[in-house]
Amino acid sequence: MDTVDHNADVLKILRRDPLQSALTNSTLRGFHISKQFLDNKAALTSLDYDSSGKKCITTSSDESLRIYDCVGGKREQVLYSKKYGCNLAQFTSHPGCVAYASTKINDTIRYLSYDTNQYIRYFVGHNQRVTSLQRSPTAATVLSAALDGVVNVWDLGSVKPASTVTPVGGSVEERGITAAYDPSGMVISVAVGSAELQLYDVREVSKGPFKSQSIVDIAGQALVAGIRFIPPLGDHILLAMTDGSCHLLDSFSLQHCASLRSTDLQGALNGGHPEATNGVSGSALSKMQDAYLGQNVTVTPDGKTVLVGGQNGSISFWDISRYTTTEAHDSNTPALRPSVLTPDGVWNGSHEGPVGVCAFNPHIMECITGSESLAIWTSSLSY
Repeated sequence: MDTVDHNADVLKILRRDPLQSALTNSTLRGFHISKQFLDNKAALTSLDYDSSGKKCITTSSDESLRIYDCVGGKREQVLYSKKYGCNLAQFTSHPGCVAYASTKINDTIRYLSYDTNQYIRYFVGHNQRVTSLQRSPTAATVLSAALDGVVNVWDLGSVKPASTVTPVGGSVEERGITAAYDPSGMVISVAVGSAELQLYDVREVSKGPFKSQSIVDIAGQALVAGIRFIPPLGDHILLAMTDGSCHLLDSFSLQHCASLRSTDLQGALNGGHPEATNGVSGSALSKMQDAYLGQNVTVTPDGKTVLVGGQNGSISFWDISRYTTTEAHDSNTPALRPSVLTPDGVWNGSHEGPVGVCAFNPHIMECITGSESLAIWTSSLSY
C-alpha cells in the first residue's frame, strides 16, 4: 500500500548524510509512513538492515524470511523455514548471506545464501533457545547468546565457535541472557537476566569480564530482553527490559544515567509471540519473547534518539542527547540520580497490533516498524 511517493522521499533523503544532519524533535515529528506491506500472516519477530542500509530482512511467526529493497520500497524475496522456524535474522559481512536462529527441532544457527536459497553451514553449539544474534560491525563473525548460558562468537568460515563465554550470574533459565557487540566490534556486553551486566574484550574473552556491574536495583523484577550500544561510538548502553522500560548506562563506568518509560510500554509483558519454550523453566524465554527480545527498540544513527514500538501500534521516541555528552565520562563528575524520562513524541501509524520490531536505517533518514504489517517511515521535512 503506497501512502505517499516513497521513491521521491528516499531519493531526496539519499542526498543527505543523517550523521551530519540534526535529527531534531521537529524532524522526527514529521515522519510519516511512505510505504506499507501487508503480506505477512503473523507477527514479525525480527528486523535487520544490511550494512549499506539499502536492504532489510524480517522474520515472522509465519516462519518466513522476507527481504525488502528499502530504497525502491519493494519486497524482493520471500523464503521459508517451515521445518526449523526462524528468528533474529542478520545480514552478514558476506554479500547475499544471512544467519538466523532456529525456533523448532533444535537450536542451531543457520547460515543461508538467500541468492541461491541454500544453506552454507550450520553453527551447532547451543542446546537452548537463542536469545541474541548479531553480526560483528568490523569482522566476519556473528555473536550469539542462548538460554543454555553460553555466549558464542562464530567465525563465518567455521562450524565451531571461535570463542565462548559462560557468564556467571545466577540461573540463566530463570533470568535469561542477552548479548551485543559495541560499534568497534572489540567489546561484548552480556546481561544475565536482572543480575549483572558484564563487558568482555573480544580478544581475551577467556579471561572473563574486564568490567561488571550489578543491575539488580535497576531491573527490579524485570529481565533484560535486549541490549543496544548507542551509536556512533558506543559510549552508552541501552537495556530493553521485559516490563517495557529501557535504561541508559554509561559504557565506561556502567553508571545508570536515565530510565525511559511510557504508559503504553508497560503492557509489553502481555504482548509477545506465542512460541514454544522448549521446556525452559522459570518463564525467562516467554518473558523475553513477550518483550520481543528487544527487537522493538532502536536508536537513531546519531545516537540522540531512542524509539520504541508500543502495544497500541504507536512508536514513542525519547531525546537522550542531554545524557550522552562527554562530561558523563569525566571521573570527577559526581554521580547523579538517574532521571526518569517520558516520551518526547509519538508516531501514530496504521499498525493494528503491537509493534514488535523497529529499526532506524544506519545511513538514511528512514525507520522501519512492524507488527503483522511492515511500515517504512520517512520525513517530509527539509533537513
